[in-house]
Amino acid sequence: MPDGLIGVGPESEGRASLGGSGFVPMWPYLEGDLSNALAELADHWPDLDGGGIPTPEKLLELTVASAWRSGRSYWMQLAAPWAMEMFDREGFERETVLEILREMASSEALPPAVRAGVAGLLAEEGSE
Repeated sequence: MPDGLIGVGPESEGRASLGGSGFVPMWPYLEGDLSNALAELADHWPDLDGGGIPTPEKLLELTVASAWRSGRSYWMQLAAPWAMEMFDREGFERETVLEILREMASSEALPPAVRAGVAGLLAEEGSE
């Protein structure tokens, strides 16, 4: 953009700066594998100094939650498999993940098969 900010959007249309776009720089990690993202963050966590976030797992919880609550279907659909995987993994805050899954269970933003998978996890949690 003329003022030096990085722009988002087609050149022929009005563009938004990243600062004003609501984009979260961690969301592209959702396009990959949770295990790889977690390993990469864990390897570099001491260098990142956490930024006020206690663990890599917490950062990924926040990433999934923000993508889910963004209202942007692409990121919402990428967040669902990660939330489902987080449900079964050590290190993630169970109640935080369950809260996200409960929101996903009734959302029309997800395909019926994904909603059914989320509902299955929630039913499993209810049986414990």
